[in-house]
Amino acid sequence: MSDSLLFSLVPYAAAGVALVGIIRGLTLREAPAPVSPWTPAGRAVLAGAAIVAFNHLLGLAAPRAMQVFNASPSRLFALESVSLIGALLLGWGLCSLTLRQARERQWGSAVALGLVFAHVLTGVYVAVSLRWSSAWYVHVTVPYLRSVLAVQPDSTLIQSAPLVFQVHLLAGLTLLGLAPFFRMSRVSAPVPSTRPVESAEPGLLVTPREETP
Repeated sequence: MSDSLLFSLVPYAAAGVALVGIIRGLTLREAPAPVSPWTPAGRAVLAGAAIVAFNHLLGLAAPRAMQVFNASPSRLFALESVSLIGALLLGWGLCSLTLRQARERQWGSAVALGLVFAHVLTGVYVAVSLRWSSAWYVHVTVPYLRSVLAVQPDSTLIQSAPLVFQVHLLAGLTLLGLAPFFRMSRVSAPVPSTRPVESAEPGLLVTPREETP
């Protein structure tokens, strides 16, 4: 399969799989996890994901504004630094949660988180090895993504990008398609035996709730 065909098919295949997953989730009507205080790893994931997502979505929604902002070397350096910090926070949080799920023998959740963690690592490598990624992201990735949204995929610029970046992009699209199927396992917190209480099942981003007699 040629690179052109690959970059033309994967986005729409991922969108189709995601749609099936969303419909499946709505059909099952699974109960949400109870709300409890978040762990440091959970906070790191949320903070890092917010920073990384903002940087990516800003370039996609307002590429001209990002170009103007990056015209100043000092602003470009600041944006690169904040983005890298966000990616490192996200990576640390995902690594911690992956290890936690592995210790709890929740292998499905551990594998899902591990795949996302590996994808984040490729993003960190791209940011470090291919300098000023937020600047060329606007000129290389954004035109491709906009062409995909317009249902006229044009991967000409993407095909000339380094292989690690191509892998990062395709892996990201694939994970977005599989995201609705990722149901993180929840582990019951130990409950003291002094009196009967209902067991709590916190989600991945929360700490086990402690019951006191």
